[in-house]
Amino acid sequence: MEWKTRFDRVLETLDISTKEFLVLCILFSTLFAGILVKYFLDNHIGFKDIEILRQNPQELHLQLDINHAEWYELMALPQIGEKRARAIVEYRQNYGPFSGTEDLLKIKGINPGVLEEIRRYIKVGDIEEKEAWQNSN
Repeated sequence: MEWKTRFDRVLETLDISTKEFLVLCILFSTLFAGILVKYFLDNHIGFKDIEILRQNPQELHLQLDINHAEWYELMALPQIGEKRARAIVEYRQNYGPFSGTEDLLKIKGINPGVLEEIRRYIKVGDIEEKEAWQNSN
């Protein structure tokens, strides 16, 4: 009985009804639960750590196939701007796939220095494509 009278005095002091007090308890409980969920999600508590594998950049050898790359992809190569990249694609469209990287020297604006700079970043697709292109023309 004493507990009920203390509770009633608190409600009377706060000037709220029992139903209003119950609604406030539910709201605060929901807010507290939301804060806990956000804390656990933000701090990845209960989740397995993601392992990131790092590769030494010197061991990473990405190469563009000059027989398939678009001009905008070729622009990622050192010393190859839009003009040279478009010239490479235009040459390939006019004369067919490249047989080797040395074929790039036939393109205006690509000299041995430029070829040497990009050689490690490029490769040539199948030679069979060149033969098929020649047979079709």
